[in-house]
Amino acid sequence: MKKTIMAWAIASLAAGSAAAIDLAEDGSLRLTGFYNLTAGKVLSGSAQGSSAPWSYQQWQCPCTMQGWEYTSVYQKSEGWQVDQESLVGVQIKKEFSPTLSATAQLVARARNPNHGSRPTLDWAYLTWQPSADSAWTFQAGQFRIPLYYYSDYLYIGYAYPWVRPAPDVYGWPIYAYQGANASYRTQLGASDWAATFHVWGGEYTQKNDAYDTLIYYTTPTHESWKNIVGGSVTANNGVVDVRAMTMWYKASTWQDAPGGGRTMLVDGQGTRIMGLSANMDYKNWLIKSEVDRYEQVDAAKGINNIYKYALVGVGYQYGAWTPMVTFSRYRTVTEPIEGRNTQYLSLRWDFRKNTALKLQYDVSKDKSHYSYPFFGDSKLLSVSLQGIF
Repeated sequence: MKKTIMAWAIASLAAGSAAAIDLAEDGSLRLTGFYNLTAGKVLSGSAQGSSAPWSYQQWQCPCTMQGWEYTSVYQKSEGWQVDQESLVGVQIKKEFSPTLSATAQLVARARNPNHGSRPTLDWAYLTWQPSADSAWTFQAGQFRIPLYYYSDYLYIGYAYPWVRPAPDVYGWPIYAYQGANASYRTQLGASDWAATFHVWGGEYTQKNDAYDTLIYYTTPTHESWKNIVGGSVTANNGVVDVRAMTMWYKASTWQDAPGGGRTMLVDGQGTRIMGLSANMDYKNWLIKSEVDRYEQVDAAKGINNIYKYALVGVGYQYGAWTPMVTFSRYRTVTEPIEGRNTQYLSLRWDFRKNTALKLQYDVSKDKSHYSYPFFGDSKLLSVSLQGIF
């Protein structure tokens, strides 16, 4: 799989000037794609005040978590690793009419513990509008849950300035939903501001998900989000982009019991996630910020799971170069605290159309109050070739 990922990425680079591929003479069937060829190396690390090597679950540390959904963990003992985040994706869109289309997105990851490293169908949905120029859009199928500002293109690295959005902020065991959504876009009076209102609903179940199974329990663990209901409002004027989001659902986590049945760890618990992002792209300056809050509270059951996480970054574009400094923070609010602070120095070089080379240095501090070493402190160097075709 590593060789396949690299071959596809190189082929995509060679075709970097292409915006899309027409699969039908009338242009009604089009293919677009993206790739990330990412390598990372842990330079140093420590846990609970000691630099001596340690083990956490199946990982040999010093180590660092860079992708919670697919447990992308870099280990110092492995040197440079290219199999944790490298991927290639293709999206196919079929237009049946000016108002009806179907879209599917297939992603092949160098490492995919959720699906045995085979390619996965990340998106598959129908889109309908009442008319070609309608402000309303309706969709049904499978989508990424729009929890974050970059949710829709989290794995299209070319779309953002970093090698990856801050893992202190991005990542839950459930990252998709099967259901429907509707959006409405309108201009705000005679101003330069436009607003988009978006609502969605559905559910998703992930069996033996990597997040729960590999990071926390070491036993095959399943998670389900039911009765998902969410909404967001986005406003932008070409310089400033602000988004507010809230979502509610019922969460269940369980393991298979010996002899059949289930051992419930969380059973239909009401949960809410809220988020606010504000971004600015003014002349050569970039400002990125995002604040989120997760609440799973039930006094009767003694559940008080609240998580707070945020990022802020500032960058400046010098021609084809974009250096940026970013900070992120993650905390639970009850003991045993799980927490982390991270500083990022990133450099993006747009050396070719539709292609960017990125270099990033992360310094992460583990603020968790666990009785055992968690992922610990780490310093990570990453380099990534990212593009679209």
